[in-house]
Amino acid sequence: MTCSIEVYCVANEQATLARNLNRSPELADNRIKVSVIWGATAASAAYHQAIAAAKSDIVVFAHQDVYFPEGWFMALRAACERLNSIDPSWAVAGICGMTPDGEFVGHLWDSGLGTVCGGRFDRARPAASLDEVVLIVRRAAGILFDPSLPSFHLYGTDIVLEARRAGMKSYVIDLPIIHNSKATLRLDRSYLAAYRFMTRKWTAQLPWPTVIVQLTRNPLPLLLRRLRLRYRAILSAPTLNPKFECPEAKARELGFAQASEDAI
Repeated sequence: MTCSIEVYCVANEQATLARNLNRSPELADNRIKVSVIWGATAASAAYHQAIAAAKSDIVVFAHQDVYFPEGWFMALRAACERLNSIDPSWAVAGICGMTPDGEFVGHLWDSGLGTVCGGRFDRARPAASLDEVVLIVRRAAGILFDPSLPSFHLYGTDIVLEARRAGMKSYVIDLPIIHNSKATLRLDRSYLAAYRFMTRKWTAQLPWPTVIVQLTRNPLPLLLRRLRLRYRAILSAPTLNPKFECPEAKARELGFAQASEDAI
């Protein structure tokens, strides 16, 4: 039986939403239901309520600046069937993240970096942490986002750890998207609040890999990462304002629509 899918997005900019997520073909013509959450003060709390109210088999959580190429959700169904065959109790998947041994795996265009991050990979890879750009939750797993996690960061890592605590695994799957992001120039107070929450909550699991910086009680990795971003912002300022990429054109240029149709 074909699994049902719905999408949730915490948004704060109507223009960004309109020129990215809402232009995704399967959302624009209502083949896939999308619910937009406005005014959220923390993503994890908003998505905790969303997944509790969801009715579909698969619940996708996406940033407002994401564009899903034509065929992406058809490919997602195939990928979920493949996951079901190798791990019927899987909990969460994403399109980029870190493996348990600290390797980055993913496949997406990121305008903030001006490049394709990662590349094609043949099989689902075990995830220790997932980037929040797109998160895919198998609702029957019963895993919820933590409503206590502040701000809009690290909830992809937190839900993977919640699944792990419940004895379930998470995965990175190859389903490329267009991410019309802005360059990350600093880790602000909202990131620090989430980071400190996570190091308190998951002390027994530390150190733990994430896409941005390792979670650890040692303050040095976070300090060094913040300094690197600061120097990048100073030295590379002229190149850190990429123009908006037409998502349909960029997906065609990169072959992402066809890649999505072929993915399993």
